[in-house]
Amino acid sequence: MLVENPIWPAGAEVSTRVERLKENMAKASLDAMVFTAQHNFEYYSGFRSLFWLSDTRPFLAIVRRDKPGVSILVNRGEEGDNYSHVHVVPYDGFTDAAIDAAADFLSDLPTGSAIGLDYGLDMNGRGSVALLNFLQEAPRHFRVTDAAEVIWQQRMVKSEHEFQAKRAACKIATDAFFAGLADVRFGISEYELGQLLKRRMAGLGADSVDWLPVRFGTGGMNYAAPNSDRKLVTNDFIWVDMGVRRGDQISDLNRIAKAGNATQEQEYIYAFVRDVTLRLAEGIRPGITGDDAFNLFKKLWSAHDFSKKGKLAIAGRVGHGSGMSLTEPPSLMLGSTEVILENMVLHVEPKIEIASGVFQLEEVFRVTKNGPEFLSEIAPAKLPTVEL
Repeated sequence: MLVENPIWPAGAEVSTRVERLKENMAKASLDAMVFTAQHNFEYYSGFRSLFWLSDTRPFLAIVRRDKPGVSILVNRGEEGDNYSHVHVVPYDGFTDAAIDAAADFLSDLPTGSAIGLDYGLDMNGRGSVALLNFLQEAPRHFRVTDAAEVIWQQRMVKSEHEFQAKRAACKIATDAFFAGLADVRFGISEYELGQLLKRRMAGLGADSVDWLPVRFGTGGMNYAAPNSDRKLVTNDFIWVDMGVRRGDQISDLNRIAKAGNATQEQEYIYAFVRDVTLRLAEGIRPGITGDDAFNLFKKLWSAHDFSKKGKLAIAGRVGHGSGMSLTEPPSLMLGSTEVILENMVLHVEPKIEIASGVFQLEEVFRVTKNGPEFLSEIAPAKLPTVEL
């Protein structure tokens, strides 16, 4: 089949992001921002490279309030790409050369200037001690600060471009899963099914599949472990969580199926979990907190007492944001004071292990003042089954 080109942000969108960042920097009294993490670098520059696979030639993006646009510091081998909306500063060499280039670029800032780094909540950056020393030592004595809050303030609220790419990623994931049920057979392993699903996802237009745990069983599983050689047997549940990347967005949603016929109890629990998931999404509006969303979940979930029969696998959290990263703030969890805003992308994913099954149907939606705009195709009303 013909696969369309990836969905990447245009130069105009990147320029708008940088200007909005500068407004937020002014409010936070930051003179410059240095981005070291791939997602932040790409979000504010639009510049892409396969060489993130290596740590030997760092990429740095720098935004100064006193200079136009965004500047990127890249190894000279990268400068052939034409990105008219960014200022490319090439360097020759490796980490020390990148730090020297940053020194030159920031050297005329006043002593004691405030520099924000992409370190902090849900954000580790990709910097080095050498970078920190350079910024903090004489004669610059720059004041280095964690700027994660400034970055998330912007990245959590999505653009139309991001909604389009997220919707495409989710469609690839779910289309591949349901088509991939045709590949399921007695004795197939988790690893084999995962590889077949990746092949389907690539054929449907996935730029990469960054996250694809496949689990066979009835519960008590490590849901984040690599796919194993465990073989499928009758009455297993098939649980798959899918992180399909399309352009600059990733899907993160899961679907399940039953190997063999479903019992009446299993069909009932599936319908109940699906209903709670959808009603939770429908109850979320701009202005409520993550704690409010969790308490809404508890109210909906209390319609059925599973406490003595099953393991509610939520750990006080039933959802989260996402975008370029698989999981992003906010968290829909007990005690969260994070405020949900219009045009966030949220995931709701209550999960329970009960009745010899694993029941979870993660859905993805855009927050609007009128209710959710689902970006994922809603899970089927009836538990999917596979005849072996």
